[in-house]
Amino acid sequence: MKKRIALLFGMAGAVMLFAGCSSLQSAGAQSFNGQQITASGTGVAHVSGYASGFYLLSIPLIVGSTEKPDTIAFGEDSCNVTAVTNMVTAKSKALNASRTVDLVSMSNSTNIPFPFPFLFYWRSVTVSGNAVR
Repeated sequence: MKKRIALLFGMAGAVMLFAGCSSLQSAGAQSFNGQQITASGTGVAHVSGYASGFYLLSIPLIVGSTEKPDTIAFGEDSCNVTAVTNMVTAKSKALNASRTVDLVSMSNSTNIPFPFPFLFYWRSVTVSGNAVR
């Protein structure tokens, strides 16, 4: 019995270490090496956003917050393309860009087979785009 409880606490600790991550990064125009990133307008930055989280079926448990990047949120369904796109375009707007072009997204969902298959999932979403004036 004690071994099972220790195993459950160990698994819960591992989930807390790896679940609930979000980040928002941008590379300014000085990083473009004089290259144009768009056919029209002036490139301001390339912006990339990421969010991941731990889900019970479709219920978010521990996720990375898209409203406050680099923080953890509990019960907030932010591991979806819409939420991460909002995070990326808000950063683009904060950089005084008038539009965000060439948006690309990727989402992934992986089943975690412990302790029961098809019950817990790890989801992640990445969105990137170019901020342009």
